[in-house]
Amino acid sequence: MRRFFVGLLLASSILSFNTEPGAEVVRAAYPSANVQFLPAFVALEKGLYKSEGLDAELISVRSAPIAVQALLGGQIQYILTIGPQMPAIWEGMDIVLLAQQVGRPTFSLIVTPDIQKISDLRGKKIGVSFGGSTYSGIKALLEVNRIAEKEVEYVNIPGSSPKVAAMKQGIIKAALLAPPADYTAINSGFKRLVNLADVFKDTAFTGLAATGKLIRENPQQVKRMVRAIVKGVIHTRDYPEDAIHTMVKHLRMERDAATDAYDLIRAALNPVPTVQGVELMAQWQAIAMGTKPKKKAVEYMDLRFVNEVMAELGQK
Repeated sequence: MRRFFVGLLLASSILSFNTEPGAEVVRAAYPSANVQFLPAFVALEKGLYKSEGLDAELISVRSAPIAVQALLGGQIQYILTIGPQMPAIWEGMDIVLLAQQVGRPTFSLIVTPDIQKISDLRGKKIGVSFGGSTYSGIKALLEVNRIAEKEVEYVNIPGSSPKVAAMKQGIIKAALLAPPADYTAINSGFKRLVNLADVFKDTAFTGLAATGKLIRENPQQVKRMVRAIVKGVIHTRDYPEDAIHTMVKHLRMERDAATDAYDLIRAALNPVPTVQGVELMAQWQAIAMGTKPKKKAVEYMDLRFVNEVMAELGQK
């Protein structure tokens, strides 16, 4: 296990700040530094983990299976995603959702100037990353707009920059992009046709998860971590300038792009997930895998801590 964890650290980037001596070390994994995880970074920047007696290390682990393996093996204590670990949960892995960070998808549908409405995509090529959120997200969006899968052609293009390049070359007409790639594309002459957050207003996109074993053995730590994340979500929502500063500093975004991204996600900042929102995220994940959810959301949700924290903080 130790050898595996060393490999994990070598393959990842770790972000942490000095804390008080005696603080309890906790490690949380996220796939990449983007706006979906902004509250966790705000909590780090504003010392909210420190205020809970936690020395938090945020570790970038791009591979969901590796992050799950590290969580189950105890090398990390928390995962900041919701969807990517669902396949492991469906297969019986002991992973529990505790709280939410962003409760709507952060993608925008970026299109070439000639596309005026979603129905214009019929017969066109759309860039996606097969097996990922852009694939399931675009399929869900087209379904809402009654466009059959056979009416469009998907082109597998992993990564945001390659998708923008493909649009410039005329290979594709549209792609789902997350900040700051969406803003960069708009500045390159493309346009935002749809913000998915306006369509799917209750989708548990990112959050906080731990093992049931940790919850049973160290509920005090779990509640402190939940409280730090909840405070991070609330601070991100209530103090836009701090959130934008954090995006510029930690997410390496230009200020204009950070401001645009913040305006898109502010309404989605809610620390308490709903069953419906988790179920929708599960459907997205299942679509990406070509399968169906194998468990109900309530079977892997434990909202005791987040509800207690919200009551203690006087939040509704």
